[in-house]
Amino acid sequence: PISKSRGEQNGQGSRGRGVKWRGGRWENMADPSGKTALDVKVLVVGPKGAGKTAIVNYIADAVQNADQPSLAPCRPTTGLRIVEFDQTIPVANLSKNHAVELWDVSGDRTYEGGWPAIQHGAHGIIFVYNAENTGEAAELEQWHKWFAQPLGMKDRQCLVLAHRKSTEGRMHKQSVPKCLGKVQAVSTTLQENQQLIKDEFAKLLAHVSNAATEIRERDEQSVLST
Repeated sequence: PISKSRGEQNGQGSRGRGVKWRGGRWENMADPSGKTALDVKVLVVGPKGAGKTAIVNYIADAVQNADQPSLAPCRPTTGLRIVEFDQTIPVANLSKNHAVELWDVSGDRTYEGGWPAIQHGAHGIIFVYNAENTGEAAELEQWHKWFAQPLGMKDRQCLVLAHRKSTEGRMHKQSVPKCLGKVQAVSTTLQENQQLIKDEFAKLLAHVSNAATEIRERDEQSVLST
């Protein structure tokens, strides 16, 4: 099962943009600025109940109560949920408009059979684990094996969030697996200093957009040479 939704205006320079369902996927309509929107696909993966959906909603401003995102209701993801929004960030001294898709992947392995299709065309991955659960960070090794390895994802295209649903919850000191040892990892919660999540996502997006551009240029060259 797949659900698709569109975030409201993103606080980091996003703009509304029309989308159209065509040929089995969402396609972008013309950018109001006249520039071609750059599509970026980022997967959000991790164990069940880690807080992935709440984080995705906050990044995309797809929450009813933006001032208190930790209070926004959310329910377990059934299979896959795609949230789309626009974000403009500076890359190499230029501002580029990014048509971002966050793929909120259920942590329930019942849907494991659909993961290869979900991975296709991804440019980045956010790994999320519940820092209140002892030993959950170690589970990321499997998630890295299931998602990052098949895609040949580089460290700079990944981000690890050690998430707490409540500031009252005890944060257990945990080490991420060796395979994620060089990936940027931050402790997060939606009850305080929420902006850290968007700031880290913006940094990730800069690296991911470069990767997306390189892939598109390589594909274009391949077409031209045939």
